[in-house]
Amino acid sequence: MFTRPLGLNRHFHTTLRVFTPVSPSQSSPLETSLRNGLKEAMKSRNRPATITLKTILADITYTSKSSPDPSKPLPQESVLSVLRKGIKQRSEAALSYSPTSQAPHPENYSNLSDEISLLQSYLPPAPSDTTVRGMIDDIISTLDEDVRLGKGAAGNVMKLLWERLGEDKGLVDKKEVGKWVQEGLKKI
Repeated sequence: MFTRPLGLNRHFHTTLRVFTPVSPSQSSPLETSLRNGLKEAMKSRNRPATITLKTILADITYTSKSSPDPSKPLPQESVLSVLRKGIKQRSEAALSYSPTSQAPHPENYSNLSDEISLLQSYLPPAPSDTTVRGMIDDIISTLDEDVRLGKGAAGNVMKLLWERLGEDKGLVDKKEVGKWVQEGLKKI
């Protein structure tokens, strides 16, 4: 009779995890350029840029995985909003370290300013303020007087403006545009 040592007859159950990485061809152009920028920063051993880009890409991955369909890549607009959020966070932090703040810290301020300028370099060019204001004025002038004076005039103008801007609507600051629409409606 053969006997087996006690430790060898255990069966180890393994769990197979299936990850479906998003191929670069499926991801948004902005995310692809961020990933390429990360590769370049790593090759040139630019540590601050590497850390900044890794942080933003981690935020993008987190947003993608917490979306309703994590297997699909984030659309360009969502990637853009994550990038803007990162810029906004760094801007707020830089204000607390600025030379005019109560507790100035010039080194942290300059580091955050460098990160902000790096991230802003990845933002696509937005339509100029004068272009957007011109569109708002055109839209307001084409509306009927009943609609212009109505309660939902701002909503109608915003809806028509988003249609005109098309893909560029994600590049403009919605709060600022809302203020411009209100100003344009008050002129009438």
